[in-house]
Amino acid sequence: MANFVARDDIWKIHISRENTASKSWKTKWGFLTSEYQEMFDNSKTMRRDAKEKAEEVVFPPIEDGKPLVQSGPKIIPKTTGQFVGWKVGTEQRLNPFGNAANESRPRQNLATKLGWPKEALS
Repeated sequence: MANFVARDDIWKIHISRENTASKSWKTKWGFLTSEYQEMFDNSKTMRRDAKEKAEEVVFPPIEDGKPLVQSGPKIIPKTTGQFVGWKVGTEQRLNPFGNAANESRPRQNLATKLGWPKEALS
């Protein structure tokens, strides 16, 4: 923009709007300052309460020679291949909807359906 007078006018308008906004901010958004102060005070009390509760936790003593985690016998379900989870049962159960290759090929062609002789297709 080469017009210096227009640039100066735009700058003056910008500054006047900034001054107006700064004067009206306290009435429109001043409540946020007290909200943030309340949140800050509440977080201090919550942290203090959490520290007090953490000190009250008492852990049981660790006995020597006793494992920390007691594990029972592992129960593995009986499957045909001793696989757990991904293979259930036999091969027929793996594809319950049938073989897709058999279903996708056409059972009849148009010539036999209409009763045309084979010579008509050549």
